[in-house]
Amino acid sequence: MMKLLMGTHTEIREFLIDYVENALPALRKIQFRMHLLACTDCSAYLRKYNTSVKLSQNYLQDPPPEELVNLTLKFLEERMAAKEREADPYPCH
Repeated sequence: MMKLLMGTHTEIREFLIDYVENALPALRKIQFRMHLLACTDCSAYLRKYNTSVKLSQNYLQDPPPEELVNLTLKFLEERMAAKEREADPYPCH
């Protein structure tokens, strides 16, 4: 795993909440922003994290109807089962 100015990628994920909530010390915040400019993986992870937070906030404010949730879960279960049936039992790695 790539070693950063401030730690490994795993260590960065551990303080991501503090970064998002603007609770990091100034030097740490600057180091992380510099890292984000160079690391597409962490930048993408941060974008997905922020999107997840926004979606969960919206869900708490206005949850979808239970019927929609059940239909979505059923659809996903059926898709996963179909993909498993289509999967090659001996995939080449």
